[in-house]
Amino acid sequence: MISDDMRDIFNEFVVEAEDNLQKVEENLLELEKDPQNEELLNATFRAMHTLKGGAGFLGLNAIVEVAHAAEDVLGKLRSGELTLTPDINDAILEAVDFIRSALPRYEAGEEVETPQELVKKLRELEQGGAPSAQEKKEESGIDELLDKYGFGHLKGRPIEDILEELILLPPDERPVELIEELDRIVASGEAPKAEEKPPEEAPQPEETAIEPAEEVAKEEEVKEEPKEEPRQEQTKAEPKAEPKKPPIKTEGEKVLRIDVSKIEDLMNLVGELVLERNRLLRVFQKLYEEYQSKTVDEFETVMSSLDRIVGDLQLAVMKTRMQPVKRLFQKFPRVVRDLARMLGKEVELVLEGEDAEMDKTVLEKLEEPLIHLIRNAVDHGIEPPDERERLGKPRKGTVKLSAYYHGDRIFIEIADDGRGIDVEKVKKKALEKGIISPDRAEKMTEKDILFLIFHPGFSTAEGVSQVSGRGVGMDVVMNTVSAFRGTIDIDTEQGKGTRITLSFPLTVGIIRSLLVSVNGRLFAIPIYSVLEIIQGEDAQITTVSGKEVLILRELTIPLINLGEALEMGGGNVGYVIVSQVGSQKVAFTVEDLFGDEEVVVKPLGKIIGEVQGISGATITGDGKVVLILDLDGILKREMRTLSLV
Repeated sequence: MISDDMRDIFNEFVVEAEDNLQKVEENLLELEKDPQNEELLNATFRAMHTLKGGAGFLGLNAIVEVAHAAEDVLGKLRSGELTLTPDINDAILEAVDFIRSALPRYEAGEEVETPQELVKKLRELEQGGAPSAQEKKEESGIDELLDKYGFGHLKGRPIEDILEELILLPPDERPVELIEELDRIVASGEAPKAEEKPPEEAPQPEETAIEPAEEVAKEEEVKEEPKEEPRQEQTKAEPKAEPKKPPIKTEGEKVLRIDVSKIEDLMNLVGELVLERNRLLRVFQKLYEEYQSKTVDEFETVMSSLDRIVGDLQLAVMKTRMQPVKRLFQKFPRVVRDLARMLGKEVELVLEGEDAEMDKTVLEKLEEPLIHLIRNAVDHGIEPPDERERLGKPRKGTVKLSAYYHGDRIFIEIADDGRGIDVEKVKKKALEKGIISPDRAEKMTEKDILFLIFHPGFSTAEGVSQVSGRGVGMDVVMNTVSAFRGTIDIDTEQGKGTRITLSFPLTVGIIRSLLVSVNGRLFAIPIYSVLEIIQGEDAQITTVSGKEVLILRELTIPLINLGEALEMGGGNVGYVIVSQVGSQKVAFTVEDLFGDEEVVVKPLGKIIGEVQGISGATITGDGKVVLILDLDGILKREMRTLSLV
């Protein structure tokens, strides 16, 4: 159990451990493609070594034992005594999974037992490379000294690693005889692979950088020496000190960890500031219309400057909530690798646009939907290697996960080069399950049929497997996309592959909205969902199968009267707003328009709860409370009422 006085240190360790675990996982997946990459092997070893050291300091014994066993396997991989195999990779990845799952259990104060089977598996894999006679002789002598001085827990470790740990002890606790013996072996060149250690140990500047005063003192000593003295020591010392220290200092200055709740508080305050700015601009507009004076002109200059500063402040605070999608994307190579092995397929995951940033709130909720989409691409989309070969395709299939900006939205695409979606099969399954009626099926377009895969409980799989067939998952994707005012689109071609595109606003807290009136009541519609606005008298409205539709450039678009949908009565049709809702175009009638305004989205609160068709509320520049319409929710409610689905 973690004591209160160690809690802060433990929290720091957890953050660093997550980074190191991710590094180990990514490196192992890369090493499967390039097993001889010494740089990756060394980096993986160091990450596991750091994990073990931190866990040992905190007394997290289960993590220490697993990390130690994995570290020893990695040590023999980098020394060339073992060759990386899928079994070794699986075992080390299993160790990563255990450590990752153990961290929250330690945090909760639970007892964590060492997984002996996993440790045994790692030890057996390690024994695949036996030490040479010379190594055994050296280890035997060193082991005696380690036992003699009470450092038996260091037995079996590389000589340089033992020396490194002993040097870090206080001077009065260092066993001089043991250190001298270790120095002798390293200096004599008897220690195997000794030449390879300096480049491996060099990228660990933290341990040398913690005592800068000592380094400065050494440099001053060199400067004070007489000019006749040889300058070799000075020239040797400078290349080591100069290139390493600046990066550490720079990195420390760039990174600052802040509690998320503080960012949220700051975002709320900026939201309030935006609302007050809007009100101030509205008041100034009235003042400007009523009075013309030099003072008002000066006030206009101040207001213009204030408007710009608040806008810049809003953008800066919003950026603090933005995170690169790499944090999300880097979790999926492991998912694809494990799933492909389970299904006996060869699949490569290609990642693009990892530097694109999106709102942290959305990013955190996208992991589960993307896992479902990627699993579907690998399971349903990518064909087995032999089948792909018969079809003239490469044996290895490709799944591409990419992110990019377009306008004020971010798009995430999942594309595969597999078999594509069989539209007729989807329609047949939907009819069998009673999701649609035969009459409805006849009127549906190909795109409408494709979107049936997002219906709860829908699956085209013939049976239930470990991966799919339960009809659970795709509805989660649609619900998550809708919850964050996103859109989703599907493109597929049989035999060529499928592409699913998700899009989201860059931020969920502050949006630009179109203000409209419905039966005299003011509402806000997110501007990103508005495609086109048509005056009522110019709109070509007709009736098809008893339902009103808008005919726009030979395209038939469903028409919904917002007054009736909100149960406020029909009202006048002043304007028709053509919107993109999910995958389809839908038209909505409103009474009047009042321009667009940047609004801060506020939740309705626990008393009111969730209301389908309303995504929140805001306060306009003149102080009025306005409800923000969720067009997707309104469409779903109307379709359910009219039994369209």
